[in-house]
Amino acid sequence: MNNPRQGSDLHILQVSDCHLYADPAGTLLGLNTLDALQQVLSSACAQTPPDMVVVTGDLAHDGSKAGYHSLAKALARTHCPGAAIPGNHDHVLSMKNVLEKHRIPTGGTIDLGNWRLILLNSQVPGKEHGHLSRNELEMLDDALENAPPHILIFLHHQPVPVGSSWLDNIGLDNGQELFSRIKDNLAVKGVVWGHVHQPWEGRLGHLQLLATPSTCIQFSPRQDAFGLDALPPGWRMLTLGRNGTLQSEVHHIPHMPKGLIADSAGY
Repeated sequence: MNNPRQGSDLHILQVSDCHLYADPAGTLLGLNTLDALQQVLSSACAQTPPDMVVVTGDLAHDGSKAGYHSLAKALARTHCPGAAIPGNHDHVLSMKNVLEKHRIPTGGTIDLGNWRLILLNSQVPGKEHGHLSRNELEMLDDALENAPPHILIFLHHQPVPVGSSWLDNIGLDNGQELFSRIKDNLAVKGVVWGHVHQPWEGRLGHLQLLATPSTCIQFSPRQDAFGLDALPPGWRMLTLGRNGTLQSEVHHIPHMPKGLIADSAGY
């Protein structure tokens, strides 16, 4: 993996909740998820060529090896390094077996320039909600030590409420254990996640808190029950400044792909 010069700003493309299938023609609520992901990656890389792509969970809706192979192939077309973490839909062993053969890290730390990216696994096998295990928290503690000057943390489940009760009931159940470790650490600039299929931004002290839309379907914000938003598939481009600034923008492809069942009551 090429390590950008320490004097350079970094562009990290975050994509999330791809929900791929073993069948490349597989659809989620009528939308072909592989086609949507490919459109997102193509559009994002054409706008701002990234230094790395980080995929924050729910990579394969069916947890299939073929789904992870499709993701690896899609990431290879970006011609830049990729990394991924699991979401509640993923089969962690299959994910690791496939992606790591393609030299795509599936957790741990990645040092780029003046920054360290910390990739956390918040999956609880067989459950929709998230939890950071003792092992993940110990890994986080270790990763915070002797790090480059600036740190950004990625996970799948939201560590704070986003204002939709049905989603907040399946968020991270021990967010305070995460924040107790980083709220006073000025090297940590932010926490970034997926899971909620919508953009969201907040702050906790000096920390930026950022959620990113899905590369397929979007959930309506601020609703107590499941609902779909009309926004097309999207992504977040993070700019990591050489002096520790963190800026980002959310983007969407121009049009919703055909096939979405907009009045669905769930999935």
